[in-house]
Amino acid sequence: MTNSRIAFFADVHSNLEALDACLDHARQQGAEKFVFLGDLVGYNANPNEVLERVMQLISLGQAVAIRGNHDTACFENYKDRMNPIAHLAIEWTISKLSEEHIDFLTNLPLILHEEDRCYVHASAYQPEAWHYVTDGLSAWRSAESSEKIYTFSGHVHEQALYYQSSVGKLICFTPHPGDAVPTGRHRRWVAIAGSVGQPRDNNPKANYLLFDAENECTYFHRVTYNHVLTADKIMSAGLPEDLSKRLLKGL
Repeated sequence: MTNSRIAFFADVHSNLEALDACLDHARQQGAEKFVFLGDLVGYNANPNEVLERVMQLISLGQAVAIRGNHDTACFENYKDRMNPIAHLAIEWTISKLSEEHIDFLTNLPLILHEEDRCYVHASAYQPEAWHYVTDGLSAWRSAESSEKIYTFSGHVHEQALYYQSSVGKLICFTPHPGDAVPTGRHRRWVAIAGSVGQPRDNNPKANYLLFDAENECTYFHRVTYNHVLTADKIMSAGLPEDLSKRLLKGL
């Protein structure tokens, strides 16, 4: 089976150091394809460099990407839908992006389907509304709308896995980093990749997940990167200090 191991990256948020560390780790784990689950930009200080990495992988046929709400805010008025700090970061990001980068973000799809998999930033249920998948009901709505065995998403910034029970309900499972989680095709799954660029579970390590399609296993990884450097870049760029503090503590 081609592309047996697929790495999923969500909520990179212009964090170049975290992205490079996760890409390196995924390649070491045998990843042959990369899926970017939205929010490539926002919050951090390297939007151009992150977009160049992703665009290059797509041009090589090694990756696909979808659009998140922060990506959308770069070309639509989202001021009323974002908190003030997030909006300030987006305004700064827009000032740094080239026309080519804006066009790239504008043309990203909200949702993609490949074989038995669905890729979406938030929920496959009304993807343009950016619903959070945080419990069994919201996971069920996403799975029902995707109509696929596997639904992969981000947006929540914390890793989680929902599985379909014998009565059809979606039940949350909290994965342990690095463990192989059997994810067989006999039931539906909703996997939340966590955030590469802004973890929020009191752990500064970056998040990504690896899906082994051939062996029907999913691995949730945490990766150490130079988050102090990334935090310093935020301050040097004149972005809000709170964004720097969040990276240092993983909040």
